[in-house]
This record gives sequence, structure tokens and C-alpha cells, in this order.
Amino acid sequence: MSVPAPDVPPPRSFARNLVPTLAFVLLAGIVGPIFLVVGLSLPADDPNDAWLLPVGIAITVVDVLVAVMVAHHRTDRQRRTWELRTRGRRARGRVLSFEQTNVRINDQPQVVIRLLIEGDDIAPFEAQARTVVRDVHVPLLHTGVLPVLIDPETDAWEIDWEAAQVVSPTALAGSAEPERPAAERLAELDDLLRRDLVSREEYDAARARILEDL
Repeated sequence: MSVPAPDVPPPRSFARNLVPTLAFVLLAGIVGPIFLVVGLSLPADDPNDAWLLPVGIAITVVDVLVAVMVAHHRTDRQRRTWELRTRGRRARGRVLSFEQTNVRINDQPQVVIRLLIEGDDIAPFEAQARTVVRDVHVPLLHTGVLPVLIDPETDAWEIDWEAAQVVSPTALAGSAEPERPAAERLAELDDLLRRDLVSREEYDAARARILEDL
């Protein structure tokens, strides 16, 4: 099934991504521009500070190259996301496994997710991604199935977190999946509590509900 034509804003141009990225990189690596300005302002025949200009140029060039690479990556990612959201098709991603990498980016966990992607007129295939998942979305990985947007021509895909339904710990512990062993559901709750994704009150209520089903 094709995705309905949403009001999705077009991706930013490379220039619009480059300007703020370059400003941030130059601010973070400001020593390069400082050396460059100081080196240009000093007398050319001063041997003691002659190193400032070439070092300043080198650091500034590296800063610019880093900003260009980051902006290019960001532009390419935004373009792929826009293409998926405007002409992609909906599919299901069955969660085969997921694993924390113990890396946090912008205070959000990075997770390695392995999926079996399938859907109408889409041949099932396995895919794996190392991606940043918002803390509020981590419990969705325990539901077993995630909505996915896919380009059938290229097999490019991404998890459609906006279409995923938020699952409370109580629902996770409930009877939506009665065939799952209680021990497995309890282990998932223990894992959520250990990673501070649920409160103690939510954990106790969900655990009691699982035990009542025994």
C-alpha cells in the first residue's frame, strides 16, 4: 500500500545545511581561525610566530572539509527520508533482534536493530540498521512488529516511528500476546526497569498483571 500524499516539506538544500554546520564546526575548532587571523596580522619577517599562519590555514581547511562532509551526509539523509515519505510504501518490520551499543547520541541510545521486512507485493528480506532510537520509542521494540516505509525499487527503508503506536508497560504485560511465556514478559519488564524506561510504580503494576495471568 502506498503512503498517502502527506504535506511533507522538501528537504533542505546542501547550502542551507552547510551554513549552520560550518558555523558550528568553526566555533568548535575556533583555534584554527584564531591562528589564521593572528598569523595574517603579524609581520611576515617574524620567525618566532611564522608557524601560526600555516597551522591556522591547515586547521581551518580541516574544519571546512568536516563541515562539508557532515552537511553532505545530512542533506543525503534528508533527501532519502523525504523520498520515502512522499513515494514510499508501507510495510511491516518484524523485530528479529535488537541490541544496545552503549553509545548515546544527543542523549538518546544507539541501537542495532535486525528486522524481517515484509508487506503486500514486497518479497520478505532481512535488514539491519544501527540507528538512534528515542528513549520513548525503545519499548516499541518489544512489541515485535514496527511500521516501515520502503522504496520497492531500491529497498531503501526506514522505521516509521510516527506511525508506531506507543505501548505502555501495562499493555506490554497484558493479554495482547497471551501465547508468550510469562518468564519472557517478566524479563522484558526487568530490562525496561533496569534502563529507567519505566517507573517503579509502572513496573510493579505490570508485573502484578503478568502474575495474575499465571
